[in-house]
Amino acid sequence: MKYATTLTIALAACLIAGTAQANNLTRVAVYSVESSQGGTERVSSGNSSTSRDHGGARMHITTEEIGYGNNPQARLLGFSLREIRTVPLCNVRGRALPCNGRGTVVGYRRTWDASGRDGGNFEYMVIPNGIGGVRRVSLQVR
Repeated sequence: MKYATTLTIALAACLIAGTAQANNLTRVAVYSVESSQGGTERVSSGNSSTSRDHGGARMHITTEEIGYGNNPQARLLGFSLREIRTVPLCNVRGRALPCNGRGTVVGYRRTWDASGRDGGNFEYMVIPNGIGGVRRVSLQVR
């Protein structure tokens, strides 16, 4: 009986710790920029601008958030962008990858429509569900 009680308490502590970790918004980033003018460009962590010139009839900017937040917003030159796709990300061997129907969701990739624009300052922000302030990232789209 004592062993079962100890095991139950330990399991409950693990579940609570796991839930708290999953709820924390730990990272936001720009994942890629895709446009009819500049093609698809993966954005490396820490880059402050794209290396290619983007714009044209079609331009999509994809962001990535690890953890859970709400009210995601994206702007290009101060204009609000419309979210057109959301892909859940799961922990696959230590990497955040599209879930494809398996795994535990650890974040999201969101694609924003910036079609018809020629670039400029892109800003993305998310309010975390847990502790901490608003998470932001910006990128100069050339």
